[in-house]
Amino acid sequence: MRGPSIMIHPSVTIYPSGNSMDEPNAQLGLHLRRLRLRHLEILLLIARHGSLTATAQALDCGQPAVSQWLAEIESAVGVSLFVRGRQLKATPHLAPVLRHAQRVVAASRRLAHELEAVSGGALGTVRIGSMVVANTELLPRALLRLHSAASPARLEVVEDIAQGIWERFEQRGLDLIVGRLDERAFSPGLRTEVLYPDSHCVVAGRRHPLHRAKPTWVRAAAYPWILLPRQTELRRAIDATFLDQGLPPAMPWIECTAPILNLRLLRDSPSLAVVSGAAGRYYEALGALKRLPLALKYDVGPVGMVWSGDDDGPALQLVLQALRAAAAELAPT
Repeated sequence: MRGPSIMIHPSVTIYPSGNSMDEPNAQLGLHLRRLRLRHLEILLLIARHGSLTATAQALDCGQPAVSQWLAEIESAVGVSLFVRGRQLKATPHLAPVLRHAQRVVAASRRLAHELEAVSGGALGTVRIGSMVVANTELLPRALLRLHSAASPARLEVVEDIAQGIWERFEQRGLDLIVGRLDERAFSPGLRTEVLYPDSHCVVAGRRHPLHRAKPTWVRAAAYPWILLPRQTELRRAIDATFLDQGLPPAMPWIECTAPILNLRLLRDSPSLAVVSGAAGRYYEALGALKRLPLALKYDVGPVGMVWSGDDDGPALQLVLQALRAAAAELAPT
């Protein structure tokens, strides 16, 4: 259970009447009102291309026009965002302004999608970011439930590893995360629901030599491994398992996050990989791979879902209910 949150307040300076800190804040607010959505879209393009010339080419307009847009943006926020040169160099003020721009532009696009969905008779659009652990059993069951009930929700699904899913979610490009939960799921302003546990497993092709012998981590270390990138939580758990067995961390034959490619490589080579329990069962049921009786030192986290605390739209609620019902069928008894 999480402990109570603690708020530390900075010291407060009291200003004489007529010299309040509210005055410059109000003035900044008036300047910021000059910004339009187009300003923010152009700022994102400038940051992406790194030069006014390249941005002008992307917009099919003259460089002076882009310079004018940038001058208006910097005037509105009251600080310089770039150091001018052949290539623009970001100032420390750019990062928070970019985060704001990404959120506002994403929200405007979401509004357009919502209006289009409602005009077509739907309750709204729900953009789901799904990890592999949810894609073999949980999410398909939930989506089929919604389909059989003729649910009036329009759905968009993106598959990625946790890092990519969280980046999209933090930029307001997704409404819901379905997958393995980590510490980010319990950040302020988010709603999180744990659905069920899922332990990872080691898989190999059906003819792999380890299926004919007693598998051990020492024997497994002699074979090539297909692994996720080092910065992922699962990769750290795999490394910890090897170290716990007195072995150096596995050297990957290939680092890959593409499930279909990994499946083909595992099937046709002596390589090994670690996948979710759900994926291992699915691949085994298809007759493509077989699980090995090797367990990681620790599990990375349970399967669950995360959404913004300020999002209680009816379309999202339908999706959450379908996921809960699907999870109830999958949860171990």
